[in-house]
Amino acid sequence: MYFAFGVLLVPLERYLDAPRWLVAGAFSLGLLMSAVTAPIVGRLADRGQGPAVIQAGGLVAAGLLIFWAAFPSIVSTYVVWALLGICMSAILYEPVFAVVGRAFGDASDRMRAIATVTVMGGLASTVFLPGTAALNAWLGWRGATVAIAAIIAVSTIIVGRVAFRDLEWSAATIRDAIVGRAMAGAAPLPGVDRIALVFAISAIVNSGVASNLVAALMEGGFEPTVAATVAGLFGVTQLPGRLLMTSPRFTPSPIILVIFSFALQVIGLVALMFDNGVALVSGVVIFASGAGLTTLARPYWVLHRYGAERAGGANGIIARGSQLARAAGPVAAAALAGASSYALVFLLFGGLLIAAGIAAATPERAQTPIGK
Repeated sequence: MYFAFGVLLVPLERYLDAPRWLVAGAFSLGLLMSAVTAPIVGRLADRGQGPAVIQAGGLVAAGLLIFWAAFPSIVSTYVVWALLGICMSAILYEPVFAVVGRAFGDASDRMRAIATVTVMGGLASTVFLPGTAALNAWLGWRGATVAIAAIIAVSTIIVGRVAFRDLEWSAATIRDAIVGRAMAGAAPLPGVDRIALVFAISAIVNSGVASNLVAALMEGGFEPTVAATVAGLFGVTQLPGRLLMTSPRFTPSPIILVIFSFALQVIGLVALMFDNGVALVSGVVIFASGAGLTTLARPYWVLHRYGAERAGGANGIIARGSQLARAAGPVAAAALAGASSYALVFLLFGGLLIAAGIAAATPERAQTPIGK
């Protein structure tokens, strides 16, 4: 669902006979709705309702996609993707990290489980960018959308039968989480705003680079086809670092992992500033490797800092800032590059990551994880 929209954008633009920016705005609205509802999803996960949220999000998303394919228009596109944004907050990484965190008592086992999830998640763009393109060529965008809906529905049902066999849900608990009623004795989340800022900076850099990478490579002298091929390495090269984290012998501290992942991205950004083929390809590989580790670093840090019992709420707050920043990144990078060059964009992004790394490394007054 997350990657398919980009592939369907052009055929949807032609079908609706609407400006591309207007069609793309529906996805931005979806990201905004995902950001707004992320804290609610986090509270639900903390109250043991994560499996119910994931199941509902997947099945509702499938239904919305089928409705969209059956009744396509600009209005229905915006309405459906606004609601799909809520579904994204329910079925993407944040609730999954909370569920996995609660399922494993040992910290190293928990980290390896999260790493395994992100290894599979890292294949999403690799599979569904070309996969959606193939479905579109075969079935058209409406048929491709129905096929994707079927994939989401079937996978949701399988996960429910295999991973959530003992699913229990409570209507009262869900209602209280949605209206924001606090749990009895719930403690505040000290330092969560700092962590949210660190990963919001990371999100704006990551989305800004990923969405402008082909254009930046073309500015560096690559032909369009070659630039797209090199940019396609972005998803695959996020995997090695995540695979490394599945090893029980590799257990860095959360802060070290955050700083190391940011350092790799800064090195990659520096390489992307050169008009040299080897430097540009190396920059893509190094930056993507760091970005892949950052995806792991966030739940690792949150679980370490707040414990499995409070990780969902903390992740929801952090996800809200990250989603808003992710939506701003592509526009900010493109506008600045248009006024100057991508070299300046990457220089500024590198400075932002250095600042975020310093913020991450700054000691807190109280380091005792909540719930311990």
